[in-house]
Amino acid sequence: MTAFDHRRTVEEFQPMSLHPRFELPSDETGLDLIDPVENRYFSLRTDEPADPTPADTEPFEFPVDTACRISVGEIRLPYLLPVDVRTFDGDPLRSVDSPSSHDLTADDYLLELHSPIKVYLRVSGRVRIEATTDEVVFEFGDDAAIEIGARSYHSAPGATITVPDDPDAMMKAVSTFSSALKTLSPERAWPTLRGHPPRIERGEELDIPSDLDAPDTGIRITVPSEYWAVYTVAPLAYYLGAEVVPGDGAHVTADSGAAHYLGDEPGEIADATEDLLKRVFFLDCVVRTEGLYPDELHERNVLESRADVELDFAGLYESSPAERLAVYLSVPDEAIDAISSPWHRVTHTEENPGPEEAELLPYLVNDLSLVRPKVTPEESADSAEIDDELDDALGSFLRRPGASEAAAVEDFYRSADAPTLRRDGESDGSASGVPDLDEYVTLPEVDALEQAWVGEGTPIRGTKLLKEAFTNETPEPSDGTIDIAVVCNDEKMVEEHDLVSEIYGSREDAPVSVTSEISISTGELRDLLAEDHDVFHFIGHIDGQGFECPDGVLDAATVEEVNATIALLNGCRSHDQGIELVKAGANAAIVSLADLFNSGASEIGVALTRLLYHGFAVGTSMKIIREYTSIGNRYVVVGNPGVSVVPCDGFLPILCHVTEKFGEAEVLNVNSMAYPIPEIGIGTVFEPEIFETDYYHLAIGEHVDTNITTNRLKSWISADYEPIILNEELIWGREFLTEM
Repeated sequence: MTAFDHRRTVEEFQPMSLHPRFELPSDETGLDLIDPVENRYFSLRTDEPADPTPADTEPFEFPVDTACRISVGEIRLPYLLPVDVRTFDGDPLRSVDSPSSHDLTADDYLLELHSPIKVYLRVSGRVRIEATTDEVVFEFGDDAAIEIGARSYHSAPGATITVPDDPDAMMKAVSTFSSALKTLSPERAWPTLRGHPPRIERGEELDIPSDLDAPDTGIRITVPSEYWAVYTVAPLAYYLGAEVVPGDGAHVTADSGAAHYLGDEPGEIADATEDLLKRVFFLDCVVRTEGLYPDELHERNVLESRADVELDFAGLYESSPAERLAVYLSVPDEAIDAISSPWHRVTHTEENPGPEEAELLPYLVNDLSLVRPKVTPEESADSAEIDDELDDALGSFLRRPGASEAAAVEDFYRSADAPTLRRDGESDGSASGVPDLDEYVTLPEVDALEQAWVGEGTPIRGTKLLKEAFTNETPEPSDGTIDIAVVCNDEKMVEEHDLVSEIYGSREDAPVSVTSEISISTGELRDLLAEDHDVFHFIGHIDGQGFECPDGVLDAATVEEVNATIALLNGCRSHDQGIELVKAGANAAIVSLADLFNSGASEIGVALTRLLYHGFAVGTSMKIIREYTSIGNRYVVVGNPGVSVVPCDGFLPILCHVTEKFGEAEVLNVNSMAYPIPEIGIGTVFEPEIFETDYYHLAIGEHVDTNITTNRLKSWISADYEPIILNEELIWGREFLTEM
């Protein structure tokens, strides 16, 4: 029985749908809010039983998908999260984002909760807010009538554009992407106010739906009539609301008189486009503090403290996009560098991509990923360094040994001192399950948290994006339970099976159902893959022929239906099988590129489980694994790297880098790296509780570098499996609490 088996859905006014819904728990008083598409769960606890009745969504100043009304004297939130207090019209009154008490006189209030599901409370009367490190409590006068509105963070294309195989036609399609923006004000920097661009389908003729109303900002981007140029500027055009037109060279112009040269060569244009997008985006984040969210922002304080910056923030907030662009271009580069943080993702394309990549472009733009063509380096020392990197990365585990070498390797594996291989015998070349050497791609170093690749081949670091991962059908509405399937098809590996099953099921703040199977048949495995699971975790033997089962081998290419969100294939050479699972319905697969030793594979399986459990997206989980585990470089992600399946135990996943201060007892140097998840993307702000600051930071990227006591850091750790980098080694919250 899962945690949700005993719950009653309020079906009389909210039948099963893709919108968030309310459920009544049997063990406590209150409401559970469930987003069935994003599989997010959030609890409101009350001082007496809630008896919800339908409510209208129209009175809420901000968009909500569903609403109900309850009458209670108190609502408690399960942990400290930011709350904005507003008037019914949405005007900001105050923010509650740290332990504090607030007494609000009798009036009309809209309380905005920055929770995993967007929640608004409309209440009239007096309100007392008590925020501690563990919860937020709202106390109302008598039994107040409270309207609760909920909105999913889910975003999907709302229209489809048909585009022929012609770069100029692709420019016209990209020029419509900004029709999805919910605002042209600086608030467009908020991820929830940037809608999903329309999807692209290839066809014989250009067909743009008439209801796609791209804004007329007076901004134009001129680029050569080449696919690489159109793809490179697409995120910038979307964010600026710019029209993309063909021409010589690349430059941005606006009716305000703004003009900015981007360059002539692919690498030059990519660099300049990246710089301009970052400039506009980070300055928007600062200027928007004049609007609906007047938070004290660290990045604004930095700008205002600089002698080389004089900006009229209030005037800029009221200006048009073209007028703001003209002013933004005048801000010194050094000032932009002072408020910038690493971008979340850079996606690389082939040097000369074709129309095939067009269908993936809207999803890259929706993510606001930077897009860069892979530039072939000149034959130089730099080129030699890249070749050396490829040799180092692949040579240790990807090369197939020759005949004499193979015999020596086999003798070693059969020796008493050899580690146990997670592969059953030697496979011939046709069953290798991984790309040939010339199919691997090296990606350049970039200033970003993650990298991805679109095109032929597989990156040796980063994610191989697959169109199917983004275009698979929307899942059926779920009951909010996080469903995990753990399969071990080799009894020698059952220790990993037992440990990861225990980790997956250990969350007390989210409903999790774990299905554990050992030594299942090909038919049972096929059926399990077709069932709805958020994570399918396979432990056992895999090669190019398929998954080894007691009755034979199941080739993923023969599997017609996969309903797992993430497939973690912890077996040797699982690359090709993972790609087939994504093509059949999965959103992402974590796969191996080589033979694996049991001890190393178990380390990876457990570490990935802990990161996914703690709320990290699959791409960032893999980046951490690659950098801080023994054989992490033998794995990659294929599909969509932005998928996460477990709500973060807190506001967003954070990885603290901790160094013991030499000669200073009980003092640690700490800086934190915050990573995006689907509902909290680039542009979000938060107050890093660990550093006890009284202002906000832009959420994604690196934050304050400071010295704190060991006890202070211990008090901040909230979960046994919270990841921490201590002296360049990956450890977990439980270890830190017991060992430090």
